[in-house]
Order: sequence, then C-alpha cells, then structure tokens
Amino acid sequence: TETLSRIDSNKTGIGVFGLAFYENNADKLKVATVGDVVPSVESISSGEYPVSRPLFFYVKKAHIGVIPGLKEYVEYFLSEDMVGPDSPLADYGLVAAPDAERDAARAAFEAGTTL
Repeated sequence: TETLSRIDSNKTGIGVFGLAFYENNADKLKVATVGDVVPSVESISSGEYPVSRPLFFYVKKAHIGVIPGLKEYVEYFLSEDMVGPDSPLADYGLVAAPDAERDAARAAFEAGTTL
C-alpha cells in the first residue's frame, strides 16, 4: 500500500495503524509496545493496551419509537452478530469489548438509560 511504501522509504518513520492493518502486514511492520504491552485482541479488549479506544454509538432517545426501524437497527448493532468476537466488524479489525461490557450496553439500551 501507499502507506507502507511511505514508511518503508523513511527508515525512521513511524505509523499508527489499527490492529487489523498490522496483523495483515506483520511481515513488513515492527510493532511498538507501550508500557511493555504488545497490542493484541486480548490486550486491547481487556483495556491493558493503553493506545486503543472504544467505539461509541450514540442515538437520540427521543428518536426511538419515532423513526421507523431505529430501535431494531440499534438492537442489531448491539447484537453478538454485529459486535461479538466473530462478527463482520471483527473481520474489519474491531476488537470486541468484553462480554460484560457488551451485555451492559444491551441492557442500558433496553432500559432506556442515557449518558
């Protein structure tokens, strides 16, 4: 890729990538540890790897029940089929949150809990 070419052309270059990009190019990249923690599905999911971030999904509570299909869309987005460890999003590099966090997100939505 162009990104890999640019880094390769600058021997002191540094790039910041998602885990999936690194895993797909591990033969060409050297991973940097942070605090001696190597990025992996496990260290990212547990929160041990400090240079990761969660994916936030916001929906206006007032729109639920008003916009047709929105509730069903959110339920699908929060389902294991979408955000579980074997989901299509995982295929694109999303590291699933721990089971308890995914369960809590579903429960919060069902209860109508807001931020």
